Amino acid sequence: MPFERQELFLTEEDKRQGFWVQDDVHLPYPFTPLYACFQTIAMKEGTLRAFETIRAPMKQFYTKIENGYLYQWTKPYEGDLQQRLEEHKRFSGERFSRLKVILDDYVQTEFLPFYKKLDTFRRTSFTREQAKEQLLQLHQFYIRAWELHFEIVMPRSPLLFALEDLYGQLTKAKDPTVIYEWYVGVMNKTLETDREIGRLAKRVKESEELTDLFKETAVENLLEQLQTIETGQSFLTELDSFLEVYGYRATHSHEFVAETWIEDPTPVLGVIAQYVEKDVDFDTEFAKLVEKRRAKFEAAVKTFPEGELKETFLQLYQWALDSWGLDEDHHFYIDAMLPAKSRLFLMAVGELLVREGAFEQANDICFLYLDEVLGLLDQPVPSKELITERKREWEENKKKKPIPFYGEPPQGHDPVLERIFGTRAPEVEKTSIKGYAASQGVYTGKVRMIRSPADFSSVQQGEVLVCRTTTPTWTTLFSVVGAVVTDAGGILSHAATVAREYELPAVVGTKVATTMLQDGQTVTVDGTQGLVLIHE
Repeated sequence: MPFERQELFLTEEDKRQGFWVQDDVHLPYPFTPLYACFQTIAMKEGTLRAFETIRAPMKQFYTKIENGYLYQWTKPYEGDLQQRLEEHKRFSGERFSRLKVILDDYVQTEFLPFYKKLDTFRRTSFTREQAKEQLLQLHQFYIRAWELHFEIVMPRSPLLFALEDLYGQLTKAKDPTVIYEWYVGVMNKTLETDREIGRLAKRVKESEELTDLFKETAVENLLEQLQTIETGQSFLTELDSFLEVYGYRATHSHEFVAETWIEDPTPVLGVIAQYVEKDVDFDTEFAKLVEKRRAKFEAAVKTFPEGELKETFLQLYQWALDSWGLDEDHHFYIDAMLPAKSRLFLMAVGELLVREGAFEQANDICFLYLDEVLGLLDQPVPSKELITERKREWEENKKKKPIPFYGEPPQGHDPVLERIFGTRAPEVEKTSIKGYAASQGVYTGKVRMIRSPADFSSVQQGEVLVCRTTTPTWTTLFSVVGAVVTDAGGILSHAATVAREYELPAVVGTKVATTMLQDGQTVTVDGTQGLVLIHE
C-alpha cells in the first residue's frame, strides 16, 4: 500500500497542532472513500514536491478528511522566510512570460499520454493482477498531477500582486481590483466549451422538428426521443463529436462517483434546451467583450505617467493577459479530466469485480478505500453490506454542514490574500449581505438557489444564481442568469472570473447567501459595491 488508511483522517491531536480550514471553494462536498485515498494524498505529497520546486514560502498543504470533507493546514516554511520569499519571486519572475506555455507542454507530454494509456487499458481484457498494477500507477500519477498542478498555477499569483502594486503606484488608487476587468475576453477551454454548446443549440434551431422536440420534451427523455427521428440521430452524431473533446467532466469535478458527460449527456442536453430559448450569438458577444476590454484598458493607460513604471506595468500586463486562460485550462485538463478519465478506468475495474461477485454495480467501487479494492483484486469476496453502510454514511455527510476550521488561526492576516481567496468573516444585516465585489454592475431579479448540477434545469432566464460555489461545469448557467451570488470564493474564484466574462454583476464570498436567501425572493445584486439587498 502506498499509504496507511489512518493517515487520511483528521485527529484531535492534528487539531491541536495546526490550523485546519475546510476548502469550501474548490472542494465543498464530502469525498467518497476511494476518492479520498487519491485526492487527499495527492494534495499532501504533491504540494510538498511542488513547493520545493517553486521555492514557495510554505512547506506544503497538509490535507486530511473529517466526515468526508477535506481540511487543509498550510504548513509553514521552516527556514529563513524572507530569503525564501525572494527565491519564490525570482523563480516566478523567470516564468512570467511563459506560464501558459508551461501548462500546454505538461498537457502534451504528461497528462494526455497518461489519459490515453488509461483509455487503452480499460478497453482491453485485463486480469485482476493487471488491474491492481494499473490502479497503483494511477495513484502515483495523481500525486504527480497535483505536483504539476501547483507548479503550474502558483507562480501566477506574484505576477498579479505585482500588477496590483504597480497600478496603485501609477494611479494612487486605493482599490486596485479594477485591473481584473481588463482580463475578460480571453478564450479558454471553459468558454470554448460554452461556445460549442451554443453552436449545437444553433443547429437545433435550424430544424423546426428538433426545436419542437427540445421545447416539448422533458430533459431526462431527450436522449431517447432524439434516437427515434432521423434529424435527431444526425444531431446525436454531432453531440458525440462534442463529447469526445469536451465530455470529460462530471457534475462534481473533483470526484469519481458522478457520471461524466460522455457517459450521460443529459446535463448537456438540458443546457442546449435552455440555449434554444435564447437568441444570443456567442462569437458576436465575445468580440464585443474583447473590444470593451481593450477600450477600458487603453483609456486607463492614457492616464498613467510616462516612465519606467508604466513600461514595466505594460510588460507584466501583457504576460498576465497571455496567461489568463491558465485557470480554466488547467481545470479542464487536470481538475476535471483527471478524475473523469480515472472514473472510466475505475468503472472497468468495478465491472470486473462485479463479475467476480464482490459487489452489484461498478459504481460501488467508489465506496471502498484503496486498500480494500486492492484486497478484492487479490481475493474477491462479497462486500454488499459494507458498501451499503458506506453509501449511508456518505449520504449523511452530504447533509452535514462542515465546521469551517479547527485550531488556532495564525496571527495577523494578509488583506490581499483575504480578498482574492475569500477568507473574511461574513457581514450580514436583516436586509443585506456583504461579500466581495467580483464583477461590476447592478441587477435586480428573483433568487434561484442551486445546490448541485442536478438542479441546473430549474434555472429560468434572468434569475439570480445563488449557490455555495461554482466550477467550470456551472459555466453554462452564466448565459442564462442575470447575476451571481456565492457563499465561497474571492475575486479570482471561478464564479468571479466567469461572471466578468459574461458581464454579470456578481458578489462572492458572502458565506451565508445560501442560508439567508430563498427561491423566489427579489434581490438586488450590486457587484460594484459587493452588496446583496434583500427586498422581501
